[in-house]
Amino acid sequence: HFWFVHLTSHPFLRSAVFSLPEGKMMSFFGLVPEGHPLDVPNGVLGVIFYVYTFIRHFLGTKTRRTTVLFDGVANMIIASLAMGSSLFLGRKLWVIKELCVVCLSTHVINSTIWIRSFMETAAGNGKKSVKIQ
Repeated sequence: HFWFVHLTSHPFLRSAVFSLPEGKMMSFFGLVPEGHPLDVPNGVLGVIFYVYTFIRHFLGTKTRRTTVLFDGVANMIIASLAMGSSLFLGRKLWVIKELCVVCLSTHVINSTIWIRSFMETAAGNGKKSVKIQ
């Protein structure tokens, strides 16, 4: 319990961004009502996205071709949603003139994942094994 209190008192983790209405994008965009069980913080959505990306990476190309959720087009759509949210939230950081190291890190990660997804899709919709370094 002490370590959690100590971590949340760190200035980089105490960003005002986390308390903004945009901090729960599902309700902010009206996809679910406020207080709904799916009205989760953006961090939870990010963890779900990163777990999806991690699982997809280790499934291999054969499974990606035969599973709709993990094929190249689905991955490009999901990565584009994450990239769109990064752009939206990055703009919000710019408007409020806030430096959030955690936020910037996730924007860089999301950009990298989006670029890799685009390259894979451009190489053949995930049907070819693409070595991206």
